[in-house]
Amino acid sequence: MLCLFTHTASAETRAILIGVDRYAYAPPLRGAAADARDLEASLRGRGARDIVTFIDSAERAAVMHALDAMLARAQKGDAIFLTFAGYGAQQDGPILLLPKFNPKHTRDNGQKIARAELDSLIDAFEKKGARVFLIADASFGDGLAREVDPRAAKLVYRSLNEGASVATTKGAPRDFARSVVLMAADAQFKAPELEIAGVGQRGALSYAVARALEGAADGNGDGAVTTEELIAYVRGLAYQLSDQRQSVAVVAPRGLDASRDVIAQLGRGVGVQAVGGSPAEEEEAAASSGGGGLTITPLTPKSMAIGPGQSLPPAKPAALPPRPKEPIRLALRGAAAERGTGAGAHAPFMLVGADAAADIVWDAASRDALAGGDVLAHNVDAHELDVLIDRAATVRWLKLVAGKGPLPMRVTPEGLRRKGERVEITIGGVAGRNLLLFDLTGDGVLQLLYPLASDPPVVQSSDYRLSVVAGEPFGADQIIAIASTRPMPQLEQALRQLDRLRNPAKVIDIVSQFSNGEAQLGTVGIFTAR
Repeated sequence: MLCLFTHTASAETRAILIGVDRYAYAPPLRGAAADARDLEASLRGRGARDIVTFIDSAERAAVMHALDAMLARAQKGDAIFLTFAGYGAQQDGPILLLPKFNPKHTRDNGQKIARAELDSLIDAFEKKGARVFLIADASFGDGLAREVDPRAAKLVYRSLNEGASVATTKGAPRDFARSVVLMAADAQFKAPELEIAGVGQRGALSYAVARALEGAADGNGDGAVTTEELIAYVRGLAYQLSDQRQSVAVVAPRGLDASRDVIAQLGRGVGVQAVGGSPAEEEEAAASSGGGGLTITPLTPKSMAIGPGQSLPPAKPAALPPRPKEPIRLALRGAAAERGTGAGAHAPFMLVGADAAADIVWDAASRDALAGGDVLAHNVDAHELDVLIDRAATVRWLKLVAGKGPLPMRVTPEGLRRKGERVEITIGGVAGRNLLLFDLTGDGVLQLLYPLASDPPVVQSSDYRLSVVAGEPFGADQIIAIASTRPMPQLEQALRQLDRLRNPAKVIDIVSQFSNGEAQLGTVGIFTAR
C-alpha cells in the first residue's frame, strides 16, 4: 500500500476535511460532500488516523476550534491536510463559504473562512515544524475558460459571487517554506463540478488529489510520490477531466526541491517512515518502524464497422478499467423520441428530459448535438445519435484511463477556435517513447494523426507538438495520445484499420486489447466554430 511520509519517526499525518453540498442560502452542490469522504477514505487507507471531517454541518466556531486543536497537537515533521470542497467567493479577498453563510445578514455573514486566515494558520503550523497541504476545491471568480452554449445541460460552478467582480481580488497568493496550496482555479475563474464515470458528480481537484495519494501520481514508477509528481498529476488530470475548463492553481513551497521531496511511498503497513530528515533521524525511524501541420478537414466515413481482415494476436492485457456501466443520458430538445432512437448504440443509454442533467443534448431544430456546454457536432440526424452515444461512452472511458496517470497534454491557445485559426497540441514526456496520436471528431470519426508516412515511431524530443487548423466539420475534436517505451504495433495496426471510420465504440476494445501495461494515455479537446 502507499504510506504517507512525515519527517520524523514520531510525527503523524493529520487532516481536517470539509465538504459542503447543502447551503442555507445558495443552490446545493452535488459533489462536495463526496469529495470530503473520498479524501478521508484515501488518507485513512494510507495510514492517517488523526482526521476530523465536517459534512454539510460545518459551522465556523466548530471548524476554528478543530483547527486550533489540531495546531496544538501538531509537532515537528507532521503533514497536515486541510481540505475544503464547496463554494468560494470574493469578499475583500478569497473566502470559503460554510453552510449557513448569508451575505445579506450580518449574523450569518461570518459563516466563512478567509484565505488570509488559512495563510496565517499555515504559518503557525510551519513554525511548529509541520507542513500543510491546503486543498481548496472551490473557485473565487466569474471568468470562464470557454463560453457555455445555453442549450446544453447547465454546469454547476463552485463560485458564488453576489455582485462581486474580479477587481475585488486583493493581493498575490502567499508562498510558504514547506507547505503546498492547491486551488481549483485561479482567482479570476470559476471551476465546474464534473460527472466522473463510476463516481458521479465531483470536484476535479479533490478527485485528483485522492487518486494521487493512492499512488496514481507515481509517474516514474519508483514507488514514491514527490511534491513535483503530485502537482503535475493533479494539474494534468483536472485539466483533462474538465475538457480544459479548469486549470488548478498551485502555490509551491519556496526553496524546496520538489522533485526529491517525497510525500508518500509504496510500502507495507501503515507505520510512519522518515523522509527528508537527517541521516540520524531516518535511521532512528527505520529502526522504530522496521508530423507537421495538419488541417482538420471533412471526413467521409467508409463504414460503420471495421471490414474483414486478418485478426491480430492479442498483446498482454493492461490493467485498464472496464467499460463504464452508467448509461449515457440523452436529451432531445424540440422533438419527441422516435421508436428506435439510439438503438444501434453499443453503450447503455437512457432518454432524459430536456431540462435534466444530460450527457448529450440533441437540438432537433438546428440538428446540433451538445455536451458539457459545447457543441459536439452540427448536422446530426436522429438516426446518427447512436454513434454519438458510443463516442460519449468512449471519451468517458478514456478519461478513466488517463486517471491512472495522464500523459501531459496542453492545447494553446485555449478556448473556442474559429475557422482558419491555428491550434497547437503539446504532448510532454515522450522522449524515447513510441507515440500514437489520433482524433475522435464530434460525430465519431477516428482520424490517425501520428505516425503518418515517414514519421518515426519513437519521438526523440521531450515534447511533441502538432499544429492543426480549425476547419469543417466544426464542433469538438477529442485528441488522444498514447505513449510507451515499448513498440505498440498491434495497437497501431488496429487504429489504422479504424482510420476515417465512424465506429467510436471499437476504440475501447482495441486500446484494452493491444495497449501494453506501461503505456500512458492523455486526452484533450479542441473546440471549433465557423
